[in-house]
Amino acid sequence: MSIGGCCQATSILVFNKIYQYVLKLLTDFENWQTETQYEDATIAKDFCFKIVNAYFACFFVAFVQNSMLVYGVDMHCPEWHCMPELAGTLAAVFILQLTIAQFMEVGLPIMKNRVRIFLKERAAKSHEVQSEEAENVMVMSQEEKQSKLDQYSGVFEEYQEMVIQFGYVTLFAAAFPLTAALSLMNNLVEIRTDAYKLLKGVQRPPTKVAADIGTWQVILDIISTCCILTNCALVGFTSHGLFFYFPEMTPVERVWITVICEHCLLVFKAILDSMLNDPPKEALEAYERRCYLRDQVLAECQYLQPEENDGPFYTDDEGEPFYGK
Repeated sequence: MSIGGCCQATSILVFNKIYQYVLKLLTDFENWQTETQYEDATIAKDFCFKIVNAYFACFFVAFVQNSMLVYGVDMHCPEWHCMPELAGTLAAVFILQLTIAQFMEVGLPIMKNRVRIFLKERAAKSHEVQSEEAENVMVMSQEEKQSKLDQYSGVFEEYQEMVIQFGYVTLFAAAFPLTAALSLMNNLVEIRTDAYKLLKGVQRPPTKVAADIGTWQVILDIISTCCILTNCALVGFTSHGLFFYFPEMTPVERVWITVICEHCLLVFKAILDSMLNDPPKEALEAYERRCYLRDQVLAECQYLQPEENDGPFYTDDEGEPFYGK
């Protein structure tokens, strides 16, 4: 892993933390009417910043480094072949981000909580209490310890981490295919670390419901489309593979081959999107039927006598109301 990649990974994490405060100020200033609008605006701004902050170094090495001078200095890749340097940069940025993010997400909150509880107990023990309850003050109960935990910040950062990781895996798959395996191993570990964080590191989060993942789905679609463009460009222009296997190919033919492959993959993706119905038609029909039966039951309940409507009512499989358990 290169030193530049390590520095880039550190700067990405630092600027991400700084932008979190700027992002909240900007979105609060817009004063959205609903929580959904607020979250969508937050996600859109966050994505516009993170896509530049996270992927700029890799895009620069892949498509720009051989084509321009940086402050008058020629920084082209060794032998004009940038794929090895791109793989090293991507590996350094990806691995270090995963490692530091795991520590910041799980290790740091637990350490803060333990230090906070230790200081609280030491202050209680050093406090001169003359009453009989002094023994109870010295050691915090389990409920008091849990009340000192940080509140759960929500799933925004979890989605953000997965989306950025998805971009690293797909956008530069041709340069460093091992990213997918590293991502899989990290996610297997993160399943348990997130569970431990929810159980031991934060207060019990409140229950929230949502119809879907919202704007994150749009962002994933954008990344999945862009990955076709970037990987075709990596194979066609950045890599020397076409020159190695087809030495007689001209630069114009190289461009045509790249463009044709890219268009074919985009058409194939569009066909798959049209074939995959999410959710299925049968599920939609069943959901609409249940909604219709629910509306019918609520309409009938409006005509019930007040004394008949004292207790809660339930519905059977046919949607008919009945009272009791």
